[in-house]
Amino acid sequence: MPWTEPPANSHELRGCIRDLVALSALPAGWQNYDMRQIGGSIVAALISMLDADFVFIALPGEDNQLISELAHGRLTPKNLRHVHTMLRWKGAQPGGGEQFVFGDASSGLHVATAAIGFGGATVAAGCFRENFPTRTEKLLLSAAANQATIAFQQWLGDAEKRRFTAIVHRTTDFIGLASITGQTQYVNPAGLELVGLDDLDHALRLQVLDFVPPPSRALFQHEIWPAVLFTGRWKGEFDLRHFGSGMPIPFLVDFFRIDDPRTGEPMNVATVSRDLSEQKNSEDALRYLNDSLERRVSDRTSELAQANKGLLAEKLERAQANMRFQKLQNDLSRAARITAASQMAATLAHELSQPLTAVVNSVNAARRLLASGGAANFLTAQEVTEEAVAQTLRASEIVRSIRQLVSSGETEKRAEALGPLIEEAAALASSGMALQDVCLALEFDDGARTVLVNRVQIQQVIINLIRNAFEAMADQKSQDVTLSTRALSDGMIEIAIADIGPGVADDIARRLFEPFVSNKHDGMGLGLSISRSIVEAHDGHLMTEPNPGGGTVFRFTLPSGGVINGN
Repeated sequence: MPWTEPPANSHELRGCIRDLVALSALPAGWQNYDMRQIGGSIVAALISMLDADFVFIALPGEDNQLISELAHGRLTPKNLRHVHTMLRWKGAQPGGGEQFVFGDASSGLHVATAAIGFGGATVAAGCFRENFPTRTEKLLLSAAANQATIAFQQWLGDAEKRRFTAIVHRTTDFIGLASITGQTQYVNPAGLELVGLDDLDHALRLQVLDFVPPPSRALFQHEIWPAVLFTGRWKGEFDLRHFGSGMPIPFLVDFFRIDDPRTGEPMNVATVSRDLSEQKNSEDALRYLNDSLERRVSDRTSELAQANKGLLAEKLERAQANMRFQKLQNDLSRAARITAASQMAATLAHELSQPLTAVVNSVNAARRLLASGGAANFLTAQEVTEEAVAQTLRASEIVRSIRQLVSSGETEKRAEALGPLIEEAAALASSGMALQDVCLALEFDDGARTVLVNRVQIQQVIINLIRNAFEAMADQKSQDVTLSTRALSDGMIEIAIADIGPGVADDIARRLFEPFVSNKHDGMGLGLSISRSIVEAHDGHLMTEPNPGGGTVFRFTLPSGGVINGN
């Protein structure tokens, strides 16, 4: 090429030789340099050797990214940006020794480029001198580009090697290298740890066969190693020996042959192997769980089959029990009808005993008076007879009320004045008693004046509760009973009968309202049961509780009857 011809004089030749020697000496200091530092070193050398106004090294791309750049004061940053813009505008891909002039030939900026054999990178220099670049300057620019090419490629190779070394050292797989004869040449740190070796020196004294457990050495020596040498690769599951415990370690091994890139002759055998211990343990655990699950499913299926048999047997037994229960229910129904008839008879006897006793007493008294003769006795006998008639009518009314109570029809109710109703019932309950021995106190709430009731039925309840109270205190010197009324907030009226007797035993109290249950030695146990039925037929409730001062309190509620005659 013409620009490589010898310089015109010896002075220029000596300068060119000096500069070339200086460029060749630069790589000695680039051992630890990166690409940017190498580029800066070349640019700094060229800008003095070429007497240029600017020198830069750029990578190809949309913006011609600069690796390094230097410029003298005569070229402002604005002018330098203009150079970059013009180069892009001209589509100048740096390289090929292209030259450009910005401005006219005598005063413009003369630019020369040289290609760097590294991904299209370029070194460019510019000067306002008209004869730039001379043949020597072109030679120096080309020499610098060659040095940069060698340095960049070496740097990339070293960087790739460093990355590969870092990957090998940091991987958790077993990576090893051996000669064709089987002599170990390298094992990475993870591989040393996996097979229980302390350091690389120990591994380098071993043959590849030493890494194989004795039971598998024949297979490795006669099948696997020859296959790698002749075919170039063998991959599969294979055990390696742990040097500490001697136990085999399962690996997924990949043996491959490395050939000389120039001659194609085998150089080494390498392996990248992955430890399968955890995977095998997981598989064993999963297999155990599956087997255990199958056993549990089988056992559970058997249990369910037995349970199903038991359920079928239970179903059959339940069907038979239902048949027995139906028969028993029919028997009980017949017995209940008999019991109901007996209970009705007992109820009538209980409720009619009081008025019929009064009728008998009145008739006997009238008979004695008539036998005695005299006008006064005759008038008294008439009064006693009228009382007997009244008691007879009351007995008839009781029979009708009880029949209403046990029938499916509704109980006849009407608004009644509560005070007179209670006073009349109290008088009937006190008749026949020694008044000097008993005390019945009545306490009325002004807010509780009327009730919606069947008068006869409620009076029977009051009479029954008053008589029960006095009978409970029959053996006491003091026999005090208090009957009180109270208006409740829910439209109901409460009537309470309290005595100061001995109270009700616990075993009796729980069953006190059941038929035929009584705490009196000669009682039939029907009064409270009938009373509760009457109260509930009036939408009320009958209950009992201990009297805080001793004795028993019976309370029952009735619906309020509104206002009667404006009261």
